[in-house]
Amino acid sequence: MKDLTRRSFLKGAAATSAVVAGSAALAGCSSNDAGSASSSAASSSAASSDMIPMTIGYWGGNCCELGVYVAIENECFQKNGIEPNIVTITSDTSQLLANDEIDFFLWTPGFFLSWLQGANAKLIDTMHTGCWSGITLEGNGIDSAADLKGKKVGCTGMSGPSYVESNALYSRATGGKGSEDIEWVVYDGTLLLQALKDGEVDAIIGIDSTLYPQVKETEGAKFFFISAEELADYYCCFICCNTHTLEKHPEAGDRLAKAFADADDIMRADTDAAVEMAIEKGYTVGKYPAIEKGLAANYLYGHGNEQDFWDSIYERWDELRVAGFLPDCPEDEAGAKEYLQQLTEGIGEWHGDVGAETAAKPLKEQHAERGAAFGVDPDDIRNAEERGEDDPEGAKSYHY
Repeated sequence: MKDLTRRSFLKGAAATSAVVAGSAALAGCSSNDAGSASSSAASSSAASSDMIPMTIGYWGGNCCELGVYVAIENECFQKNGIEPNIVTITSDTSQLLANDEIDFFLWTPGFFLSWLQGANAKLIDTMHTGCWSGITLEGNGIDSAADLKGKKVGCTGMSGPSYVESNALYSRATGGKGSEDIEWVVYDGTLLLQALKDGEVDAIIGIDSTLYPQVKETEGAKFFFISAEELADYYCCFICCNTHTLEKHPEAGDRLAKAFADADDIMRADTDAAVEMAIEKGYTVGKYPAIEKGLAANYLYGHGNEQDFWDSIYERWDELRVAGFLPDCPEDEAGAKEYLQQLTEGIGEWHGDVGAETAAKPLKEQHAERGAAFGVDPDDIRNAEERGEDDPEGAKSYHY
């Protein structure tokens, strides 16, 4: 396995294509009209001839990409020698990468399998933990992913992080295979909650920004898993850079990582203020500011911790192995570890040391300091205040 490369996995593409297909649409952030395509002027701190032009893409709609919004609004890219073209993503990111139409987007576990099929991208630093969950109704007999055997679970597609994580949590807890033991039912996203209410499914999975409001609005709804709780010791979202960009501009990785390190430091200094900015500027929906702030607290945004970077990438590959999506992975423990380690080294290219002076604490320490994730107690969500449409000061009266 010393010559392991992405090309060697193409023979397994058929086995994983069902998971890869559609993963670009399930990256962790729903599309929004906020921040329509624009180009920002270069900062006076660097001559324009020294600037690296980069297309910075994001989906918008929730706090998953809060670091991106903060970087845009604080000109972190320009200050670090990047001339950004800011665009909202409305098409398949694999195609955008292949055509070199995008240089950065936030990468989640839903994209890992597309890397096996040749996506030209590298992970260069971490972004945050969290952002996927599953809900059910009281009385459905589901308290954790381990209870999903024989249950009907609604999803928007058998792909993406929530599907992978649900399967991995089930498989680790039971020794079974979620893809075989769970009856997955695919719905349009707008129909998922109604399917749960009507008893067509026993549970549904998806992104936090959708499910948290649904718990607030639905009597008897509760979480059976929250990735910011069950998987809080690992990052789920990463800073991703186009490999061709890294090859063309060797300094691009350091500049991009530093831009996000600067944004992350700003954001961690006052996360609530960052959320308020995102709502005010239209990057996020903003219907439930208290929920968005609770989620932002869950996500433990961090950069510059190399051990967590590599451990988190390895963990995400191992999730795919446990869930049965890496058919070429050896079954013996030693062979599997070697295989997963080579995948980890292949997809990662560490640049986070440029922000080492403000690097995040180890995630396990952050998790312990934070305590239980917002949402573990459904009443915290149900009691979260909304922004008063007729009260301009209402937006400053959040609690969670």
